[in-house]
Amino acid sequence: MPASFERPVVTPRNLAALLRGLAGNPSARPEVLVRLATANIDRTELARRRDLPARAAVILAGDEDANLRSELAANPHLPAEVQIVLAQDGDSRVRGRLAEGAEYFTTVGVHGRHFPGPLSHEVYELLALDREPKVRRALAFNRHLPDDIRTRMLEDGDARTAGIAASEWNPPPIARIGELLSRASGAFGREMLLLRLDGPLPTEAARGMLADIDSCADPANSARLLPQIAATADLDADLTDRFLTDPRLRPAVAANPTLDPAHVAALAHDPDNQVRAAVVARRDLDPVLRESVSVEYDDRSSGNTVEWLLAEDLSESDQVTFARSRHQVFRKTLAMHTALSDEAVGILAADESFAVRLFVCERQPNAPGWLLARIAADWKGYSRWDMLAHKNFPADAATVLARSDDPHDRVVAAAHPGLPAETIEALLADDADNLRRRAATNPSIPTDRLIALLEADEPPVVSGAAANRTLLEVTMHQVLDHAGL
Repeated sequence: MPASFERPVVTPRNLAALLRGLAGNPSARPEVLVRLATANIDRTELARRRDLPARAAVILAGDEDANLRSELAANPHLPAEVQIVLAQDGDSRVRGRLAEGAEYFTTVGVHGRHFPGPLSHEVYELLALDREPKVRRALAFNRHLPDDIRTRMLEDGDARTAGIAASEWNPPPIARIGELLSRASGAFGREMLLLRLDGPLPTEAARGMLADIDSCADPANSARLLPQIAATADLDADLTDRFLTDPRLRPAVAANPTLDPAHVAALAHDPDNQVRAAVVARRDLDPVLRESVSVEYDDRSSGNTVEWLLAEDLSESDQVTFARSRHQVFRKTLAMHTALSDEAVGILAADESFAVRLFVCERQPNAPGWLLARIAADWKGYSRWDMLAHKNFPADAATVLARSDDPHDRVVAAAHPGLPAETIEALLADDADNLRRRAATNPSIPTDRLIALLEADEPPVVSGAAANRTLLEVTMHQVLDHAGL
């Protein structure tokens, strides 16, 4: 079979599967994607593509399928001219998906959470005036909402919209915190405001919140606010005493950056492990004191990270220092940091904590292959797919998983480029549709064999082969010609 061919033999029943596969092919060029935008198939995957060309986005934005337009609206890389169209869409679901700007995750070998960039100011203006409250509520959650528009939304006729606009201000202006706290909807909204403060909560505002809680007939509803107030208030002697006398609030006040040094030093030796952990995580703590404090950590907890460390621009020397800290919380947080040196990654890869090693595999592009293989062998979480796609994942470990009795293992490993040909063929003959489709995307399949898979009887195999990133561009266009696109 030659490397390219005049016209593929495609049966009508599998043509739709073939086109759907092409829509998800990572190597498909803009010309191919534009032609696919007019295909009579499920184009949801096409609408989600981060590299969707503007011409294709324009076509999809005018499609009669509201579900398709809704998926397009959630795409974080739409051109401004398409954003404008979707902001005026006749379906409120479409406008709401655009307005929210929800976070998304990447799965390209290194797991990461991302947020879409800002919309144009004109789009924000349109959405802020939307006739549907649920669209304006979605907009109020948008982290890029300009301050002038958010300020106007505080006066929205829909009380819930106004409350969300107040509680989702990020970061909220300290000068307006009293007003925002009064407008935020419920205890949870006020709690979120305090979580996002980029400075101390003014003392008088803290006193006002405490007075409201004290006078409330059912203070249990505001109980979760108390730790946030203790952690963020600009402390004076009276507030400090009040918080320290309540055992439930001692960990929060121990983390408060305005707590005076004498109390910090005393709390470093507190009998409560949570209090000591809060002291250790303080940004301004003397390094010698930090290393002298003993803290026990929950190795399986996804929490216990140090937010300020994630935002630090660390030198290689600082990375090594934190990688060797006695405190798991710093090592785990560092493992989530981007662009660590090989030395720091090497230290963390040998860490005693499973959580630290897991985060190295999930977040570091220079994670060692031996560690990726070891963690993936036992880890069943969502990020396992990323580990198998990691450029350092060893072929022999992938082959072991591909030959496993566990069908989930076989699916995860099926697309690894280092699999032997006989293993790939065995996977292509498996009973499970999802496994055969994934195996057909394996980039190690020879060109002539890949073309033969395009003509297979099983739609999952055809779809997977069409999504294979090694598929020749000339073949893609021949398929589109055959489909009349």
